[in-house]
Amino acid sequence: MPDFQARRLLSATLVAGVAFGLTLLFANLSLFAFLELKGLDLLFVLRGPLPPPDNIIIVAIDEPSMAQIGRQWPWPRRLHAQLIEQLNKAGARVIAFDILFAEPSEPAEDQALAEALRETGNVVLVNTISVINDPLFRHTLRVDPLPVFRENAAAVGSPLINLDADGVARRAQLPQAVPSSFAQQTLERFLRAEPISRTVRKNVVSNETARIINYLGPQRTFKTVSYYQALDHQHLLPPGIFADKIVLVGWSLETSPTLAELSGDMFLTPFSWVSGEPVAGVEIQATIISNMLENQFIDAPSRLGRWGLLLSLALASSLLIVRLTPIVASIAIAALVGLSIIVIEVVFTNMNLWLPIFSVIMSLILIYGGHLLIRVLQTELERRHFLEEMNHDLEIKVNQRTHELSIAHQELMHHHQQLEAAYQELTQTQQQLVHSEKMASLGLLVAGVAHELNNPISYVNSNLDFIEDYTERLVQEAHALGSSMSLSNDNYREIPRFETTLKTLRELIASCKGGTERVRKIVLDLQIFSRTDDIDLVFVDLHEGLDSTLNLLTRQYYNRITIHRDYGQLPQIECHPGQINQVFMNILQNAIQAIPDHGDIFIKTSFDNERINIAIKDNGIGIPEAHLNQIFDPFFTTKKIGSGTGLGLSISYDIIKKHGGQIYATNVVPEGAEFTIQLPVTH
Repeated sequence: MPDFQARRLLSATLVAGVAFGLTLLFANLSLFAFLELKGLDLLFVLRGPLPPPDNIIIVAIDEPSMAQIGRQWPWPRRLHAQLIEQLNKAGARVIAFDILFAEPSEPAEDQALAEALRETGNVVLVNTISVINDPLFRHTLRVDPLPVFRENAAAVGSPLINLDADGVARRAQLPQAVPSSFAQQTLERFLRAEPISRTVRKNVVSNETARIINYLGPQRTFKTVSYYQALDHQHLLPPGIFADKIVLVGWSLETSPTLAELSGDMFLTPFSWVSGEPVAGVEIQATIISNMLENQFIDAPSRLGRWGLLLSLALASSLLIVRLTPIVASIAIAALVGLSIIVIEVVFTNMNLWLPIFSVIMSLILIYGGHLLIRVLQTELERRHFLEEMNHDLEIKVNQRTHELSIAHQELMHHHQQLEAAYQELTQTQQQLVHSEKMASLGLLVAGVAHELNNPISYVNSNLDFIEDYTERLVQEAHALGSSMSLSNDNYREIPRFETTLKTLRELIASCKGGTERVRKIVLDLQIFSRTDDIDLVFVDLHEGLDSTLNLLTRQYYNRITIHRDYGQLPQIECHPGQINQVFMNILQNAIQAIPDHGDIFIKTSFDNERINIAIKDNGIGIPEAHLNQIFDPFFTTKKIGSGTGLGLSISYDIIKKHGGQIYATNVVPEGAEFTIQLPVTH
């Protein structure tokens, strides 16, 4: 029993430590930090709005003021001077303009505003900080009000607000030692007029440069009056509304822009994701002043404090979960999550202390998952132990049977290998027989036809020469006879008919000679293509074989396909010419058949000092990508039944391999296919 308790305690401690470490690891991720910020926003929403202080009031430049004044922005600066005078007469202790007066207007207007600033002596103006981020440098530029305003104002400060990665303004920048922010300068002027406690004065110059703003509520939480009402406060506002108060003047539009169209002086706050409205910058400045005046900034525990809290929670919850069943543990974890959220909200509301919600929830979930994983592993170990005990008795029989099966398997594999070798040998033999018979039959047939045609054609061609010679002699005799005889009128009429007949006869002789020459060339191409010298290797010109093959295929591509020859300088190659011509015939015939209508075939040859390269490319239908690895297999064809045997490319592949070369195909659907043949010069 003590050992069991010790193992349980060790397991709980281990799970708590791992969960704590993983929580710290996740806490350093940007996504997790974003979730924690959203957890802070949730705490603000759950807490709800707080009552605003009575000593801060906002004079809003809003839509009603635009309508009453009857002018578009910017307004004449004499109007701002009148507002300062009215607020000063109403007893305002500090007047702070969240409006930048950086550009000059009419001299008289600027002079009127400068005199109002000098006479009251309690007006704080705002400047702005512009940051230029460049990959090579970072430049910070401060834009101040005009010198005439800066010299006559009581102070000038910057509205230092930090935006988090999600665009929400949660922190205020409070510089150390010298209070230079807009809110600090405003509160400093307010505190000078009346004794205030040391705690409040210390808040003006904080030891922390960035404090979490404690928002009191959504938009228009602070008491707000319109600009035109403040100009005539005697008639439009209750008496004493500005007496001894901080008056902030700035933009505060009632019709807020959408979150995707925020202007430069509108910001998202923790309440914006519920209300759907941004908050004016002047209201955020009022919130910062209120936080400093009443010491209500939101604090966060230090890193060590946060780690200690998470570790304590992890240990306590792990010791609780380790004793429970998985179902009860899940209920307990859900209850702990709810209780933690309630405690965090109570601490946030009463102590202004922000505890990490998602870190706590993540830690509890990891603890439950860790214990569940340990339970699963323990169950798996027990199951394996049980199976090992059951299988122990069967091991001898299984080993014996395995040995018998192994022997049978070896015998079967031996027979299979024999069958595989026999099949491969049979396939190769069949290919060789088909190739040999085809080439032999084709060679003998073509050679016989060429020989039989060559003799008659030679006779005809030779006789045509004699006929042409005798015809010319007859013409000469006829001319000589005509000159020695006196011709009658009828004979003169027969001379043009004789000339016409002579011209026709000469054309017929020339046509016959052209036809016999064409037949002689076809016979020569057949003799070149059907060379029967495969027994010995000979040196040949590959261009001659390509041309003869194209001549034999002329009928298949004439007036339909354009042949583009790009022949390089090739040496003669040692090979079996008849076999190489057969390869050319197979590839060119496939290229012609791949072009259904009109197209082009490109033939390019080159020599790289070691090998001869022949590339034959067409712009036909191409080869499907799935068939590229099968086109050289025996009996593989994509043609219709009866249109091909599937042996052409297989035989071509074997011929090229036999000559020590390589053949491969590439394809770019639907731009056609390209076959490349590489052959060594000597075999």
